Amino acid sequence: MFGFLLSLFGCNKEPEYPFDKEKAYYYSRSGVIAGGDFSMKFNPEGVVEYYSYTRPVSEYECGMRDRGADIYFVGLKEGRVEVTAVYKYPTCDPEEHTFTLNVDENLRVTKID
Repeated sequence: MFGFLLSLFGCNKEPEYPFDKEKAYYYSRSGVIAGGDFSMKFNPEGVVEYYSYTRPVSEYECGMRDRGADIYFVGLKEGRVEVTAVYKYPTCDPEEHTFTLNVDENLRVTKID
């Protein structure tokens, strides 16, 4: 009910992004436990840049984990880039997820399977 009232009064508006969201590629980062880390590597660099928006944590949670983030990849120039997302945890080996993004002549970013 409270969320409904907030939306009626415009309090749940989507943030304004400093890029064209329709052309960006969306990536959902899962949460990382306390002591963990998340980073990304780009090969080659300079084809895309990214914007990360952390998902808010409820005030009732203990703070041992974040809720993840919404990441948008924005094209800077035409080409392909290999992105490696690296999750590091305190007692485990790092986990890596690699994917390729393509930036077309209109700077639209898409994932290549």
